[in-house]
Amino acid sequence: MSTSIGTSHPSTPGTPSDTNRRPWHTFHKIVINIGNQPYMKPLLLMVPIGVLAGLLHLPAQIVFYVNLTALIPLIALVTICIADLSVVIGRVWDEFLRATVGNAIELILGVIAMTKGYIRMAQSTLIGSILCYTLLVLGSCFCVAGYNKEHLHFDRTLINIMSSLMVVVCTSLLVPTIMITFPSFDTVSPQASVTRQEVVLASRVTAVTLLILLGVFLLFQLKTHASIFHLAEISSDYPLDDQDNADRDSAQDQPARFFTPRAAVVTLLSALFGLTLCAYFLVDNVNRVADELNIDAAFLMLVVVPLIGNSTRYLTIVTVARKGYVESAVRAIINSVLRLTLLIIPALVILGWAFGSPMTLQLDTFEATMLFLATVVMNHVIQDGRSNYFDGLMLVGT
Repeated sequence: MSTSIGTSHPSTPGTPSDTNRRPWHTFHKIVINIGNQPYMKPLLLMVPIGVLAGLLHLPAQIVFYVNLTALIPLIALVTICIADLSVVIGRVWDEFLRATVGNAIELILGVIAMTKGYIRMAQSTLIGSILCYTLLVLGSCFCVAGYNKEHLHFDRTLINIMSSLMVVVCTSLLVPTIMITFPSFDTVSPQASVTRQEVVLASRVTAVTLLILLGVFLLFQLKTHASIFHLAEISSDYPLDDQDNADRDSAQDQPARFFTPRAAVVTLLSALFGLTLCAYFLVDNVNRVADELNIDAAFLMLVVVPLIGNSTRYLTIVTVARKGYVESAVRAIINSVLRLTLLIIPALVILGWAFGSPMTLQLDTFEATMLFLATVVMNHVIQDGRSNYFDGLMLVGT
């Protein structure tokens, strides 16, 4: 999410001159506008209210909904702080922040659920976030950006590289589930059935492999083939609908930071602390809420929590697309999915390994099927470098 407005002279990414020339990023501006909305400050009051409701053991639904609402302003603060810090840090640290802290909901909820033994709950949150990005958010981007255009065009080479990697990664994540779902036809020998130890081993090997692949991808993105990504950023600096140069210049002259660097660090740590407390009470009450509503707890974690919790980030990406920066929005979506699949999911498996928790990649069959189909559908829609609003409607419908 580091697309700039009005970059006129390309320079090496991550250098001080590059940072100074691109002080105002498209996503940065939009997320600050969202953070300045009048409803954000009242929503921040939900954080202490939600924590207090959890400490006082109020009814489960009250605790759940209040803490769920509190995630909206907290994620907005986290996103703004990362955007502010990205102005003063290099590309490597910027990518590290976005990959870790930028997925704070999935990481924190996953760790808390895993420590409580709710493995499926942790998996559902991660799969739900991926489905939201690949289907709902991408489809919404195409709808709002292409309703009055014949076609939307974006860089085919870079998108194909990233989407192909996403297909490979998501397929790798499904290997342990495939082992269980489709065992060997050999039903005579004792080796025919897949044991729990084999699933754990396959999950851990997959996690280590994905982390290595992440390191290679970062080397590819930031070092060996940085020019491809940098040129793609420059090519998507201007929206599809050409605007007045004066409008671009005035946008570029706006202040580039919501917080000073020190204030951004303090705010980021405070938001993460509040996010951890709210996530704890969410996980602690989700089973009781599911029982009261007579639904599966996995549904709440698969659909409701990712959709509401990350709504600020989703709205930012869709707004970017609505302003004409479709290529930037598509790359942001793919980057978000890659960060989840290449870092957050393997990290949870490795943490479970370190702390003796049986965290594996054996997914629910329905969730695994939806993950595979969503990845294939998304790759099919964007592979030729163009799309339209009807493709967006198909994604949202799916």
